Amino acid sequence: MSTGRTILAASMVAALVSPSLADPSALVGVATAKVGTLEPSVAAFGTLAADPNAQTTLAIPRDGIVLSIAVRAGKLVGKGDPIATVETAPAATAQYEQAKSALAFAQKDLEHTRALFSEQLATRSTFANAEKTYSDAHATFVQQQRMGADKAVETLRAATPGVVTTVAVSPGDRVSANATIASIATRDRMVLNLGLEPSAAAHLLPGAMVRLTSAQDPALGFTSRVASVDAMLDPQSRLVNAVVAIAPDVSRHLILGMSLKARIVLSTESGIVIPKSALMTDEQGAFVYVVQKDHVHRRGVRVGVETDESALIAKGLSATERVVAVGGAGLEDGMAVRVR
Repeated sequence: MSTGRTILAASMVAALVSPSLADPSALVGVATAKVGTLEPSVAAFGTLAADPNAQTTLAIPRDGIVLSIAVRAGKLVGKGDPIATVETAPAATAQYEQAKSALAFAQKDLEHTRALFSEQLATRSTFANAEKTYSDAHATFVQQQRMGADKAVETLRAATPGVVTTVAVSPGDRVSANATIASIATRDRMVLNLGLEPSAAAHLLPGAMVRLTSAQDPALGFTSRVASVDAMLDPQSRLVNAVVAIAPDVSRHLILGMSLKARIVLSTESGIVIPKSALMTDEQGAFVYVVQKDHVHRRGVRVGVETDESALIAKGLSATERVVAVGGAGLEDGMAVRVR
């Protein structure tokens, strides 16, 4: 009887033993590797700015004094709208009067010398000098007129419709010749400047598609393309600037200075695609666990590109092979597994 009881007790113990102790295995989720394509992308943020090729700068080609400003930064203006009124500086007015006086004197001298020359009372050289003096005085006077020095007061007006982007002066300011007084940007010509990490910029080429959304208005979204990528770091942000051109029909509905989030699509690549969760790394590099006959086998792989959800394997894996996508932590090469 004692022997029978011993056998019965042993049987009961065996029945109560955990299956994992009787047959060690791990429960995993698997995915099948397949041929596919990935569109790797990089995220970036940027600010809408006026297209540098569509901005007008207002200035006067002579020294002046600002009398009044009719606009502020951000104001919409039409063609011909007044922007600023400037008085010609006293020194510039004096130069004009001197040029005017010099021309009048040179003209009288030339007429007198011509009369003397006709009577052979002046040499050809004297007559030639008088002609040159008049020509120089006339050129100086015309230049003063072109500069507007003959105008005591001038109102600068918008040459094209647009948005006033800068007002660089205030009433009472003295401005030098050709100094910027205000700038106007065409309303439908905008660009987006994006700051990219150098590693991302290295893979980006002009023409890449960009998906843009607004942080302020989630409903605002559109696509565009990269116009250019700088070949140097911005000294302040330490990022590489990429410029995205915004189509005119879209620009009309945007606001200068608006922040946009960009998702830039890099070049599409084809290969063996697996879930990114199946990809693991250690000191030996990237690897996956391949499931064969209820056992896993470690397989080193070379990764091409990655997205948030998938990885493209360039070498080390074939299509239709099953890899562990869930539960890979703690597995060892050759370990038995149970598939969910």
